[in-house]
Amino acid sequence: MSKQKKEEPVKAKGYPDLVDTRLDQIKFRFKEIKADGLVITYLPNIRYLTNFSGSDAAIIIFDDKIYFFTDDRYEEQIKTELYPLPNMKTFITRDFWTYGLENKLFDGVDTLAFEGDRVAYSVAVNIRNQVRPLKFKPTEPGEIERYTMPKAPEELEYIEQACRIAEETYKKIVKMIKPGVEEKALANEIAYHSRKLGSEGDPFDIIVTSGPRGALVHGAPSDRKIKAGDIVLMDFGCKFHGFGSDITRTVAVGKATKEQKTVYQLLIKAKEAAIKDVRPHMNGKHLDKIARSIIEEAGYGKYFQHSLGHGIGLVAHEQPIITFRLDDQIIPEDCVLAIEPGIYLPDKFGMRVEDCIFVTRQGARHLTKAPDELPIV
Repeated sequence: MSKQKKEEPVKAKGYPDLVDTRLDQIKFRFKEIKADGLVITYLPNIRYLTNFSGSDAAIIIFDDKIYFFTDDRYEEQIKTELYPLPNMKTFITRDFWTYGLENKLFDGVDTLAFEGDRVAYSVAVNIRNQVRPLKFKPTEPGEIERYTMPKAPEELEYIEQACRIAEETYKKIVKMIKPGVEEKALANEIAYHSRKLGSEGDPFDIIVTSGPRGALVHGAPSDRKIKAGDIVLMDFGCKFHGFGSDITRTVAVGKATKEQKTVYQLLIKAKEAAIKDVRPHMNGKHLDKIARSIIEEAGYGKYFQHSLGHGIGLVAHEQPIITFRLDDQIIPEDCVLAIEPGIYLPDKFGMRVEDCIFVTRQGARHLTKAPDELPIV
């Protein structure tokens, strides 16, 4: 049975001032998108605005109030977890559209917008039919994400802690790399030790490849046993208070060839050049070009197939996407980026170096730092 919760003050630690700014920015858009309010159902966006970490919720933002909906599993959780947003009413229901119509929550509302890139077409059609004559219209892609790319100081602290856990995990794991160890075993050790060090989980599937399998850009760990002379690539992250990190570390086992050392140094050079030149409001395509041109000039351009990087936050791969494929990815001030150039040589080896950075008005600040020289274990 659905019911309205008695409106009570809600408490939460570390309510970022930036949340109020995000809400103001969203409300400012109402006239431009010709809507009276905006429905948000994508859980990461809900968490950025409310701090809710559960698996079922929706919020509707109006000029003068906010409706928050979740189900009865989270009735107690929201009492202490939700940010104290101004004029927010919370409702416990498993069908917020039916509940809202039955309780006349949408009376006087002409048009509601929804996240156009987060709601399936068939779902949107069904909702539109259910709420008529209320109009239900999609926003442009990334409507909310444009306001969540910049991180609040409190959110940055969580990301920094996730980065510290990842680097401490690497220090432990690198000592375990030796001939005879399976890729899967190494991935399991990464997951285990990161949790022991405080990670809440893996923000994405752990990647461990070795030898010729390193040419698989996103290769899943296999039963292959590491051999002397292999290059081992490890791509993983950690989570703290929901916020993630993302690093890639590459090591040589026993010895390294001249080509392997050269490729590694090339990747470090490309990564650091991009980090040195990044500035707020830069187009991501231009930043990608800075690193890519260095790799191309060295003759390895065709072996760097993926984008240079991406945003980091509650989701492992957020906007902005730093890629030569897109023209509209603008890097905002106070965002966190993962910069990850890579070179993948078929039947030989693959290498990637990836670090997290914080973009400020003065330039970038390293949150993680890959070794300058190819580690040999």
